[in-house]
Amino acid sequence: MKKIILLFITTIMLSACASLHSGYMTGIAPPVENNFKYVGNALGTSQATYILGIGGFDREGLVREAKNNLIQNNPVKDGQTLVNFTVDQERSFYFGIVWTHKVIVTADILQYQE
Repeated sequence: MKKIILLFITTIMLSACASLHSGYMTGIAPPVENNFKYVGNALGTSQATYILGIGGFDREGLVREAKNNLIQNNPVKDGQTLVNFTVDQERSFYFGIVWTHKVIVTADILQYQE
């Protein structure tokens, strides 16, 4: 009987995890002239954890926090701009009682040349 209960609990714990992903990209008007170069990619994240639906009270907005994190970690210099923002969201569920919501914001960094 103990083996059956242990097998049942193990099966539930291993099968109770799931992740859902979604995302979108914002469009921009492309530069008219070829007076820029691609510098790199910037990344910012934010995450909230919920237990039985309770949590995330100290969050202002996950997308806004992820964007602020991106700007703080990748400050642009004079003549640079952030373009082609993408927002990816990941929701993970564990055992039906705990879930996380993670937002990842990325952008391309362009350097305009004189």
